[in-house]
Amino acid sequence: MMSMEVQFDGLDELLSELDKLESNVKRVKNKALRKGAEVLQEQMKEEVYSHGLVERSGEARESIVTSRVKDDSIYVGTPGGVAAPGFYLYFHEMGYYNVRAKRFIPPKPFASIAMELSRPKILDAYEAELKKVLRL
Repeated sequence: MMSMEVQFDGLDELLSELDKLESNVKRVKNKALRKGAEVLQEQMKEEVYSHGLVERSGEARESIVTSRVKDDSIYVGTPGGVAAPGFYLYFHEMGYYNVRAKRFIPPKPFASIAMELSRPKILDAYEAELKKVLRL
């Protein structure tokens, strides 16, 4: 059985090593989140026109972006706001009431489908990133 020994000469050195470890963990976590978000973004771009939405200008595909990592979260989707390109993707995902037709238009989801399809690939991206850092 192999054991790993760690020796520290003083409390200051121990605290310094812990600080280094903590900053590395945050950096690695953020990098893994970005890699997973890239996987999801690509899957969403592939799926956007596969479930009933008709491609005309390609704006819907191009409007799918990733945010920056903030508070251990990252978002993939359209930037938001009525003026933003692809704002209508929300309506297709959730369904909406068409005032002119006076009826509810059922959802034609693509983002939730893309999320489910890409879940294993996202986990693989996380794993690959962590293995790189741990040199496994």
